[in-house]
Amino acid sequence: MRTRSWWGSAPWVAGVLLAAVTSVPGVAVGWGGDPLPATEADRIRVAFIPPPPEMPAPPGIGIPGPDSVTPDGGSSAVEALTPPDQVDGGDPEPEDPIDLDHPVFDDVRADAVVVLPPDGPYPIVVNGLVESLIDYFTARERERFGTWIGRSGRYLGMIQRIFRTRGLPEELAYTAMIESGFSPRAVSRVGAKGLWQFMEATGRRYGLVVNRWVDERFDPVKSTVAAARYLGDLYGMFGHWFLAQAAYNAGESRVARAIQRARTTDFWALTQTRHLPEETKLFVPQILAATVITRSPSRYGFDVAMDAPLEFDEVTVRRALDFETVAALAGVSIEAVRELNPALRAGITPPFGAYDLRLPAGSGARFESALETATGVPAWVVHRVGKNQSLADIARLYQVSPQRLVAVNQLPRGRLRGGTELLVPVVHRPDSRPGGPERRVARLPERTAAGSDEARSRDVVVRAGDTLWGIAARHGVAPQALARLNGRDLGQPIHPGERLRVP
Repeated sequence: MRTRSWWGSAPWVAGVLLAAVTSVPGVAVGWGGDPLPATEADRIRVAFIPPPPEMPAPPGIGIPGPDSVTPDGGSSAVEALTPPDQVDGGDPEPEDPIDLDHPVFDDVRADAVVVLPPDGPYPIVVNGLVESLIDYFTARERERFGTWIGRSGRYLGMIQRIFRTRGLPEELAYTAMIESGFSPRAVSRVGAKGLWQFMEATGRRYGLVVNRWVDERFDPVKSTVAAARYLGDLYGMFGHWFLAQAAYNAGESRVARAIQRARTTDFWALTQTRHLPEETKLFVPQILAATVITRSPSRYGFDVAMDAPLEFDEVTVRRALDFETVAALAGVSIEAVRELNPALRAGITPPFGAYDLRLPAGSGARFESALETATGVPAWVVHRVGKNQSLADIARLYQVSPQRLVAVNQLPRGRLRGGTELLVPVVHRPDSRPGGPERRVARLPERTAAGSDEARSRDVVVRAGDTLWGIAARHGVAPQALARLNGRDLGQPIHPGERLRVP
């Protein structure tokens, strides 16, 4: 067991306003991130961060609509996020859509430009556009942004620690605030998922496992490591963090073409051209606005209870265990297990290989001790659907409800297709009917003497869709004993019509 703690709109109007903002002397930032020269009077005039904005909602430019997508087809958090697929029957964390038709900006002030720190790796630029986004977040989207600030308490320290260890500026952590509102369960309408809104192909490219059992795009820690690698690669391509973030949103090829056509590597100059999508022109300013507010939320009138930092015990399991069993053995709630393991798509650890399971801090040792001595722990097997075999047939075969199979395997409309593999629980409980037969519980593993097995065995005929595990479950014996009695390996296929000896 390892204990881990983490402490620590009309496009033409937008173009006119962006051009007004970025044409002012003193606006950062060139390729190297240094502010452009300004007069002494300008320095005095802009050497302060504007006071908290007024509450009235301002009219002006609208946030990009639902067709705007991130580099891999994802979307930023200001786009409406749809709930993810339910995990083990749990309710996904809701993300109500923002009113995309409501105007966002009022009078974009291009006379205030602040660069903090001027020599830092990631300069915080506060210009008229960023100020208008600050107004938007603190007025029209005040409640939503307050929720994001609260969530930041859980994940921000962990993200900044990972970024520091990889030599990345901590300010990049606020990219996740605009991507997902710090929600690891966020799903965009085009399928980008998780805290960092990875599409499947990009997630796999950066080491995230995505299969029928696990989707690590939902894992806040592993997806942050992948995002750090991706942002680092983008910085290596473009040489400036603003351009790297723009490429994270629009894709590296889109930004590279914009630089080539505009013949500039200044992000703010690129926003004056038609070569970047409108959403990307606002993406970096949104991150800057979120950084300014979240660093000093009380200054902008936010009094938010911060979520507790992410903390957990990590244990390695080598068999399929469902959340109900894990919670019972660890002495914690099912919801606590589900919250710490959002990457487990069906609420069950993978049936093959080892998996690092997360548990509430302090419960890992209790879980490991209970698992060693537990009896009657449900076994899960993989059933390969046979030709013309129905869901009801499989449910009767394993004596479970069809609804349970649909929920565990996330079957669309409860339909099966030939060749599909299903994860099936094989614990049989005693029949509750008066005088009904009592079924034994299948336990894993058990040791049975080969001689006694053979002395008390009988033959069964393999049916379509049968597996060694399924036959063992039907007859209440250990799969290992069944395989040993028939001189087979557990993974060896069996075929309809074969005869097997069953203890």
